[in-house]
Amino acid sequence: MDVEIEKPHVHHKRTGYNWFDLAIPLAALFVSFVSIFIAWHHGLVMKELVHQNEKLVEANSLPYLQIYGSNGPNGFASFSVTNEGVGPARIATAELLVDGRPVQTLPELMRACCGPGDYSTIGTSTLIGRMERPGDVVEFVKFTPGQSTPTMAAAFDSARKDKRIEARLCFCSVFDDCWKVSSFDPTPVALDQCPPVRRAYRE
Repeated sequence: MDVEIEKPHVHHKRTGYNWFDLAIPLAALFVSFVSIFIAWHHGLVMKELVHQNEKLVEANSLPYLQIYGSNGPNGFASFSVTNEGVGPARIATAELLVDGRPVQTLPELMRACCGPGDYSTIGTSTLIGRMERPGDVVEFVKFTPGQSTPTMAAAFDSARKDKRIEARLCFCSVFDDCWKVSSFDPTPVALDQCPPVRRAYRE
């Protein structure tokens, strides 16, 4: 004996009001679009927050190198670079020019600016490749009283103040943002990267 199984019938309940039956799926569709918009807007907000946070981290890591000269009694004089920023600076290139011509060593610098002499007592420091922390001061040319003669120190300081001697540096932050700066102009100029120089100062 065959038993016929009756299949269940799915009944779509309608209210009898055409406008209401149409409003329900439209409302559901609207809620879906609103949810998608909220999710998209939330993503944009989070992306902007991440971008702002990156900028804040970079701003709190910016170096700011300044080049300056100083002098004092009894034959003291120096040419220095200091990091007045809030992040470390990697010095990529260094140049010293006398009357517009680059020199590579301290004796070459002194002969070009101040004439022949014994310059073995003048202090010097390497600049290229140095990582200078915030607040660091590097005296890359230094005349010390009692070691260097006042005459040599005065001749060098006079040439520096007359802008016969120019120091140029290119430095980068830990994020590889780079700038160039000159002793003639204290305002750093942003660069994509530090270009090589023809004759770098290496002492």
